[in-house]
Amino acid sequence: MGSGTSKTRTLTVENEDPTSVIKVSDDVAERLRGAVRASNQKIASSDIPPQVVQVPVYLHEPSLTSLQLRQQNIAELQKNDEYWHNRVEKIQDNHKKVKQAMDDEYKKALEEFKTGKATQSLREIPCLDSKKAVIDCYKSNAKEPMKCSKIVQAFQECVDHKRASLLAARTG
Repeated sequence: MGSGTSKTRTLTVENEDPTSVIKVSDDVAERLRGAVRASNQKIASSDIPPQVVQVPVYLHEPSLTSLQLRQQNIAELQKNDEYWHNRVEKIQDNHKKVKQAMDDEYKKALEEFKTGKATQSLREIPCLDSKKAVIDCYKSNAKEPMKCSKIVQAFQECVDHKRASLLAARTG
């Protein structure tokens, strides 16, 4: 027994304590401390160079109290509230800017309408000849509408050109 290798023992304990502290009796703690002292004395007294032997014994591991947990939760909730408050303020600011831009655009369009600038360009129907050609083509080729594709394309180009010229006149 004395000259042979020592056997190690493994102990598995299920912890039912919610604070994650395993309670050890004073006797067990003393035996563990005594085992550490005895192993340190054997190492010191032998011819073998000393090695560091660590046996951690946690009798009472520090844990968070319910007050600390509550304070942490309150702090996290306050951070979350502050984040969303700032986010809502930014969204409201953006909404105000968009609303102001839309109000300005509305006033500008209303002023153009009152002065008659917009009504002059709206009085003339754009691409009237091309429109009539498309309608006539569809009537004469009711069962073969693909024959009208070139006429429709010409009408589309006319509309695009008219739209571009109106936008250029409006911004210029």
